[in-house]
Amino acid sequence: MVLALCLNSHAFSNETFTPYKAGEVPQNVTDLWKDYNPRSEVLEVKVIKEWKDGGIVTRYITFKAGTFKGADSRIAAYYSHPDNGQKNPAFVWCHGGGQRAERPRGVYFAKQGFATVDINWNGRPLEEGIEENTDWGNVDPTQGPRFYSKALREAFKSDFTADEHTIDPVLSPRNSNWFLLVVAAKRAITFLEQQPEVQADRIGFAGFSMGGQITSMAAIDPRLKAVAPFVGGTGYRHVDFPGGLVGTSERARYKGYVELYANTIDGSAYWPLVKCPVLFISSSNDFNAAFDRIYKAMALLKHHNAWRVSCNIHENHGPGPEQWALLIKWFNRYLKGLDQRIPETPPSTFEVNGQTATFTVTPEDCDNPLLGTEVYYSYNPNAYIRFWNRADAVKVGDSQRVDLAIHKNLPVYVFALCRYALGNEMETLQGVTKTITLNSLEHSIIPENVDLAELAKLKDPQLVFEDFDHGLKDWAVREGGRSITTYKFQSPEFDFSNNKKLLFRINPGGRKLSLLLGVDSRFLGKGLDLGNFFLSRSIEGDGPQDVVIDRHDFKSKDSKELEWSRITRFHLSIMDVTTKEKVALTSKEGLSVLKKISLVD
Repeated sequence: MVLALCLNSHAFSNETFTPYKAGEVPQNVTDLWKDYNPRSEVLEVKVIKEWKDGGIVTRYITFKAGTFKGADSRIAAYYSHPDNGQKNPAFVWCHGGGQRAERPRGVYFAKQGFATVDINWNGRPLEEGIEENTDWGNVDPTQGPRFYSKALREAFKSDFTADEHTIDPVLSPRNSNWFLLVVAAKRAITFLEQQPEVQADRIGFAGFSMGGQITSMAAIDPRLKAVAPFVGGTGYRHVDFPGGLVGTSERARYKGYVELYANTIDGSAYWPLVKCPVLFISSSNDFNAAFDRIYKAMALLKHHNAWRVSCNIHENHGPGPEQWALLIKWFNRYLKGLDQRIPETPPSTFEVNGQTATFTVTPEDCDNPLLGTEVYYSYNPNAYIRFWNRADAVKVGDSQRVDLAIHKNLPVYVFALCRYALGNEMETLQGVTKTITLNSLEHSIIPENVDLAELAKLKDPQLVFEDFDHGLKDWAVREGGRSITTYKFQSPEFDFSNNKKLLFRINPGGRKLSLLLGVDSRFLGKGLDLGNFFLSRSIEGDGPQDVVIDRHDFKSKDSKELEWSRITRFHLSIMDVTTKEKVALTSKEGLSVLKKISLVD
């Protein structure tokens, strides 16, 4: 018995962290991390396999993240670098929820001149025939057994409560999975520092979704020279949107200790401490990086000029080629030291005069020629689902100006999306692009008392839901133009009474077609979500035909009844039944097929 106790005591003496007792738990970010040195423990790197192809070297590796609860935690990763005999700028890539490290991603970045380590924190299988993988040992910051075969819990644990697998036996931010994932991230930085192919003083960090959150927390590491969180990492995730939209934050997860969460784990506690340049990449309706929270987070940075925001419009959680191209230019600038001529955040002003607010943007026309400026506005405080109206801006000299009506007890939000030409076509991880986009600041007026019922007063019964006279400006395009989506059902300008029907005017052109519709009812708040609905309708013949669809025609897995006003995202595609191929709706042919969508009695 004595021997067993001694062995157990010796095992835990090598712990990376000494467990806290009641009264010892740090109450802020600085104290949470002040005693942790990610260089102090040996990495014990193991190379599992190596590939060499096309001037790129990739190694499947594992390294030690730390020792927790008496067992080592080891992280699998892909380490890729140019096979050029030189020291290269480098960055850590951190995948998102449900995802994994990917070898082709590291190869792509190496072709751009960067070394990367792509950490497989979620433990998903990587290579057929190779079983050695991430092994967290006696802790588990993964998303559970769907992804990690050695899972100790059924799902991701973000709360601070203690259990048999947490570092601390008391309520503590170190018991949140986020803490351990950032430890692994910091160890990945240490790994890059020690590689002979890496310039140790030119290291960055980027990550997608949950990886974006990890990026925001790792960004305080003084070894980093630039960071780029994708669709995650804003902060303020504990704050509901205005207008009593309960359930639009994660506040309930931290009941009883919201302040401790806000001061130790939330991104808003980290951004004031970040000293390196930040590129925040997202989508206008991202569920994980709410648009308004991005700007609140960037406002916390002490360096007010060395950051940019780039989003694609009418999209959720899916930045496009224009954003991915900007990532390369950002790291070219701040890791390689190349002059990329990245335009400044487009200067803008916002002035209120009585019941009118005037937004003016004056984008820089630089070495990357300005191709166009789009101004978007909304009165909906729910950033997840708001429909961004494209404003009819007036050109005044080099500026674009928009006058917006101010409505009692309603907020207003406005920003500009500016598109610039690249010198050459660029291949990205999401396709090819000749352009990049940058956002202006988002400006807003948020009254003390927001009354969502006031949105009903903005209805215009004369409006046609969609006549496509201006193309697909209100839609996001996917599948190479074969699928389109919109948040237009959240526009307050239309009458979405449940007695209405949708009329589609479609010209099959003698073909047999199938109209495919999908509906999301999510992120509404207040428990109003209905889930997902689907519908398909056959159309054939010559000449335009009207297809009328009732809300009851949509079906869901749980037999719920659809309500028009609770549609957040609407998906549309048309398939040629004979060829089994979807019609390219962005083409001239596609626009001749889909003519109009109306709301009718």
